[in-house]
Amino acid sequence: MTVAVADKGHARAGLTAAIMMVFAGLSAIAGGLPLPPFVALGGIIAFPFKAVFNLRKDPPWEALLGALFVGWAALSWTWSPYDRPDQAIKLIAGVPFYAAFAFAIAKLEGRWKARVEAAFFFMAFFAALFLFAEFVNGGDVTTSYKADVANVDINDPAVQFEVARSLGHGVLLIVLFTGPAAALAWREGGPLVGLLLLVITGMTTLGFDMAVNIVAFLMGLGGALLAYYWPRGALSAIFGSIAGSFVVTPLILPPIAASLPERVIAMLPFSWEARLAIWEFAGTRLSERPWLGLGLDASRTIEGVEVMRGLEHQRLPLHPHNAPIHVWLETGAFGSILLAFTLVMLGGRIAGARYLSRLQAAAIAWVAVAYFCFIFFSYGVWQEWHMAALAVAIAGTTFLSARPRGA
Repeated sequence: MTVAVADKGHARAGLTAAIMMVFAGLSAIAGGLPLPPFVALGGIIAFPFKAVFNLRKDPPWEALLGALFVGWAALSWTWSPYDRPDQAIKLIAGVPFYAAFAFAIAKLEGRWKARVEAAFFFMAFFAALFLFAEFVNGGDVTTSYKADVANVDINDPAVQFEVARSLGHGVLLIVLFTGPAAALAWREGGPLVGLLLLVITGMTTLGFDMAVNIVAFLMGLGGALLAYYWPRGALSAIFGSIAGSFVVTPLILPPIAASLPERVIAMLPFSWEARLAIWEFAGTRLSERPWLGLGLDASRTIEGVEVMRGLEHQRLPLHPHNAPIHVWLETGAFGSILLAFTLVMLGGRIAGARYLSRLQAAAIAWVAVAYFCFIFFSYGVWQEWHMAALAVAIAGTTFLSARPRGA
C-alpha cells in the first residue's frame, strides 16, 4: 500500500520523464537541435513543487548563484551591439526549466524511478547504436531523409557537410549520456553491457570529422576513472579546475596562441590553426570592456577576415569557440568570476554529498569533463541544445546515489 501511494505521488513526474527520454533519443539522432523544447516542457510538467519547500532546510546557494549568472548574462544584452534579444529570452525561459527537469528526476522514488532509469539507459543505447550505424554506413539514413524531405542533391558537398555536422552534433548527446548509462548498467550487474556501450560510443566519435568528440570522450573517460578511485577529491579538483579556467584562460590562452612559432602552427590541422587565430583575435577584444563585457551575442557583430592557407576565414565566426573567452568577452570579468564561484560551490556541494557513490562520482565527472571539453574547444557557450542535453545527462547521474532518493 505504501509503495502504491509513493508511486502515485510520482506518476506525473515519472511518466513525463519517461516520455521525454524517448524524445531525447530521437533528438540525438536528429542532431540535438529539437531537444530544448522537450526538456523545457518536461521541466514544467514534472516539476515537484512540494520538494521546493524542503530546500529551506538547506538552501541551494550554488543554484541561486547560478541563476544570478544567467540573469547577468541576459541583462548584458541591454548594452550589446547585437540587436536581437533571442538569446537573452532563451536563457531566461530555458535554463530554469532544463534545471527543473533534472531536479524532478532527482526526486523520483520507487517504481517510477526504476522505469525512468530503464528509459534513460535504453534511450542512450538506442541513440548510440543508430549513430554508430550511420558512422559505419556513411550517414545513409540521414542523407536519404534529407533527400526525401528537403528534396536536395545528396551528391552536393554542402549537403554532405550538413549531414556530417548534424550527426556530429548528435554524438555530443550520446557522449554525455553514455557515462551515466554505462554506470547504471554496471550497478545493475551488467558491466559487459556498459562496456559495450562505451565501445560503441567511443568508435562513433571517430566519425563525422569532429575531433572534439574524440577529445571529450577520452577526457570524460579519464575523469570518470579518476573519480571512481578518488571520488570526493577528484570531483573537487575537477570542478575547481573548470571554475579556475573561466578566470585564467582568457588571460593566458590568447597570448599563448599568438606566441606559437609559425612552424608549429603549420604542423597543425587547419581547424586547430583556425581555433588559435580565433582565440588570439578574441583576446584582443577583451580589454575593450573588461569588467562588464561587450554584451550577450556581441561576438556575432564583430567582423573581420583573414587569409589562412590560401582560404578566407572569419576572424570571429559567430563566437570564440572557447567558453572561458566567450563568457569574459560578452559578460566581462564580473560574469566570469560569478560563474567560477558558482562552479566552486557546486563542486563542493557534490563532493560533500552524504550519499555520493563511486559510480555516481564517476558519472558526474564524466559529464562535467566531457561537457567542458565541448564548450572549451568548439561550441558556443549559450547554445540551448547542448544545455538541454546537459540537463538530461545530469538527470542520469542522479540515479546512481548510494541510497534511495527518499532516504
